[in-house]
Amino acid sequence: MASAKYPYHRGLAELWLAIGDHEQAKIHAVAAYQKAWGDGEPYVNRYELNKARSVLNKIGAEIPNLPPFDPATAEKFSLEDEVIAFIEKKLCFRSSEIKVVKISSKASILTGIQRCNSFKRTLYTKANL
Repeated sequence: MASAKYPYHRGLAELWLAIGDHEQAKIHAVAAYQKAWGDGEPYVNRYELNKARSVLNKIGAEIPNLPPFDPATAEKFSLEDEVIAFIEKKLCFRSSEIKVVKISSKASILTGIQRCNSFKRTLYTKANL
């Protein structure tokens, strides 16, 4: 099972732990932890990460210190800029200020409040008519 193309490391770690081979359990638990880490906090597979951490704690192994998510290293999607501009345009018709938040783990982050001056709509009331 360990030689499979995509082995289920947490399951293997738990099996090795049940057998009593702590060295093999540690190898697979660390691999499971790294896979569950994904892009880094907060973009992790929380369930698998907690289970892998539990196995590591049971055998007394050190929890790997992995880097958190770094937005600077995230790749942009091919149409990301156009999608963000479209969303901003649509939201600006509803409000004079919007806050754009992270769309996905691979998307870039736009921070702060952006004014939508170029997209503001002139609203006519009965008083203007």
